[in-house]
Amino acid sequence: MRVALIDGGSFVLTYDYQLAETLAAQGVAVEFHGSRTRYNGEFLEAMRRLPGVTVRDRALSRTVAPRWKGALGYLALWCGLWLRRAHFDAFNLQFSASWPLELPFLWALRKRLVFTVHNAVPHDFAGRRHGPTERIARLARTLVFVSRFSHDDFIARYGEAFRAKSRVLGLGRTPVVPGLPPVPYRPADPPEALVYWSTVKPYKGVELFVELARSPAIRAAGLGLEIHGPWAPELAGLKAELAGLGVHIDDGFLDPPRLLWLLARNVVFLLPYREATQSGAMFSLLHHGRVFLCSDVGDLGDFLRRFGLEALLLKERSAEAVVAALERLRHEPVAIAGALQAAQDASAWAITNAGIAAVYAGNR
Repeated sequence: MRVALIDGGSFVLTYDYQLAETLAAQGVAVEFHGSRTRYNGEFLEAMRRLPGVTVRDRALSRTVAPRWKGALGYLALWCGLWLRRAHFDAFNLQFSASWPLELPFLWALRKRLVFTVHNAVPHDFAGRRHGPTERIARLARTLVFVSRFSHDDFIARYGEAFRAKSRVLGLGRTPVVPGLPPVPYRPADPPEALVYWSTVKPYKGVELFVELARSPAIRAAGLGLEIHGPWAPELAGLKAELAGLGVHIDDGFLDPPRLLWLLARNVVFLLPYREATQSGAMFSLLHHGRVFLCSDVGDLGDFLRRFGLEALLLKERSAEAVVAALERLRHEPVAIAGALQAAQDASAWAITNAGIAAVYAGNR
């Protein structure tokens, strides 16, 4: 079986790498089509070295090409796939990069189209149904969801008609540098800081750090507050406010050495999302043996409950809830480390995606 894995902007390159590795391990030949980017290039290079995986990359992302050039390159990508369509048993679209351009090709390839739904609607979309997502989902032979929550959210929005062709696979633990083994969990010492790490966007909820910076309990504990990751431009005012309150701001992508340094420190990570389906950052923290606190949204809450880790869930998005979670962590370090280790062990991609090759099988 041969699968074309398509992520035009390399939006989820770490996921693409793990998926390609998992499929190849199950005997599926993978041809990845995506973009070179300014970030995460190590995953693209590592994918080239995977047995059974071919990488065809272009300069499509806005981080490496002007928009017009990226659009022409994306059209060339789909034309190339169409001309070689007989070579593939399935075409797996990860993210829609330009639906008006894609739709004619997706319609023509619909009997072999597998559409991975990461979010039922884009994060910045206010409506209940997103027209382009629904159109692609109707064309697809198979819909793949990366969490039970994202599946249930999609069915609730778009209707039961999609259930029969839906498959839930799931994320697994993901290293921030390809090939690194998982870091075992140990009972946590009192942390030196509370840290947010990921892209900073409105729905990520980092405004909670304003309240934390003003919390007498946080100050009394001597906890530093840090935010690492590139900020959305519309949050410039919040960034300035947090910096003025003494929160350490590292605005930009962390290269692998700096990221590994951050993940080796004695800190507790905080994921204060206001909304989310799933979190790639959470699965990277899990791989690297890091302790994290989460707001109770989407797959984050479902995942922690599944492994008896309610102690790490915030009862509400407030400084008091963060302080209470830190107290639970201080009183139960051994039990929490054991539960996190069980979650890490159960989250290997070979376990969370066992039998994934069958999802791509089907008649031409």
